[in-house]
Amino acid sequence: HVMIAPLALVAIVALVPPSRQVSRVDLSRRQLGAAAVQVGTAALSARAALAADDQQMRTSESISGYTALTGEPGSSLGAGAISGKSRPRTGVCLLEPVITVGSGKSITVQSLVATDGGVAATTRFDSPFPLATGMYYDVEVRNDKGDGAFMQVERVPSGQTIDKVDAGWFLSTVFSAQGRFGAYGVPTDMRVLSSQVKDGKRYVDVSFSALTPGGSEQKRHALIVALVPPGSEDAIMLVGGATDLRWKKGDAEANVRKIVESFQLDSTRAVKIPRKVKSDYRFAEGKLYE
Repeated sequence: HVMIAPLALVAIVALVPPSRQVSRVDLSRRQLGAAAVQVGTAALSARAALAADDQQMRTSESISGYTALTGEPGSSLGAGAISGKSRPRTGVCLLEPVITVGSGKSITVQSLVATDGGVAATTRFDSPFPLATGMYYDVEVRNDKGDGAFMQVERVPSGQTIDKVDAGWFLSTVFSAQGRFGAYGVPTDMRVLSSQVKDGKRYVDVSFSALTPGGSEQKRHALIVALVPPGSEDAIMLVGGATDLRWKKGDAEANVRKIVESFQLDSTRAVKIPRKVKSDYRFAEGKLYE
């Protein structure tokens, strides 16, 4: 005998053409079997679609395309201009949601991050660009022209201090294959244009070429600022940048310098929270994966 649950029976009856529906259930075994197969197939298809959607959430924000994200032709590559790529490794472990104060082209971005050494640090910076939201981003601001800035956290080499560490260390960390600019390959032609220490923070001015989705190289300019919270083993960096063309002829340089130079440490506190993915508040909410 064919055993069918009440809810499944309702679905089966709905599949029978109107001309064949009657006031009472009068279905042959063959009709029941065929209808059951249709219901099972539909359920499996729906489950597969849901699984595909979940997998997409694990790898990238729903981005329709490169141009839609940046507002520029496909030859342009801004920080975060990546579609269908896994999240870059920035080392940022957020302990709570990023806070913004203000609106329009004048906001202050505040974030609480975990650092090695048992220190939680609250930092802030001002920006004329809006906060980038979605699972792909950690702490990042950007405009529709590809200008922007993002946060990165890296452990300072043992025995070194942020004011003395070689400028090459910044190049190897910020421009790694797993980094924000490495979506289509390791950046090339990296050059340190200047390096200085001011108010306890290290500033490094860099030019480089980033690979675009089409495989061509695009010249870019970046300005890095780094600070080390007291008691921490890590440097918290804010990396601002734009295309070389916009840096020279547009308002990108002025905007990026404004962002980077406003970066500061608000407060710190001792914690027993390791700087790991599982410590990030988004992991507990199912928005972040290892």
